[in-house]
Amino acid sequence: MTDPIPPFSDLDGVLRQARHLLIDFDGPICDLWAGHPAALAADQLRKLLTDQDIQLPDTIAATPAPLAVLFYAATISPGLAATAEADLTGLELSAVPTAQLTGYADDVITSARESGRTATVISSSSERAVNAYLARNSLDGEVGLVVARTTHEPHPVASLIEHATTALQASPAACMLVASSPASIDAATAGGTRTIGHARTPNDREHLSHTQASAVISSLADLVLRLRARPLPN
Repeated sequence: MTDPIPPFSDLDGVLRQARHLLIDFDGPICDLWAGHPAALAADQLRKLLTDQDIQLPDTIAATPAPLAVLFYAATISPGLAATAEADLTGLELSAVPTAQLTGYADDVITSARESGRTATVISSSSERAVNAYLARNSLDGEVGLVVARTTHEPHPVASLIEHATTALQASPAACMLVASSPASIDAATAGGTRTIGHARTPNDREHLSHTQASAVISSLADLVLRLRARPLPN
């Protein structure tokens, strides 16, 4: 008879070597668009294009993702890209007051710091919006680094992680990423970063089961408990 696997063994395995917590803004930190649906922001960006008689591909005409519209605008002209970027940043800033904090997100960040680790937020949302959200929720003093969108260029997760590890002067293996998106988990894993999948629903867990996440949790409270139980040695 084999011994049962202890609870949180996968999570403890991640924490044993991770010195830097990278946490995705969209999902594990908050739902930025909780009070101002992202689809409405996409509609407003689309209007910027259609007002100039620009014919949109079917995918862009139908997408609820404002980032997709922004990146399409960037393929048309630098001037339009800059305008769309400024407009989207403004929409994101307007969404900050009604953004919904993910349960225990603040505790994860403070517990990471208290355990001797750094806390970095990464995001394809604008850097201004992320910083505004953190300040509004009194988390700006706990987060040591924000790596987020500063231009109209696409910001894939792999690029965000690379910028974060460079700024932290850390190897990918010394970092752990908390994310809800399977694509983010796969990109981080491919780059050598350990990953913690955040699955709030059975459907989320099913999607993450097809990734190579180092560990999967249903609540950030699980990560808080293990961070407190696994401080780094002085």
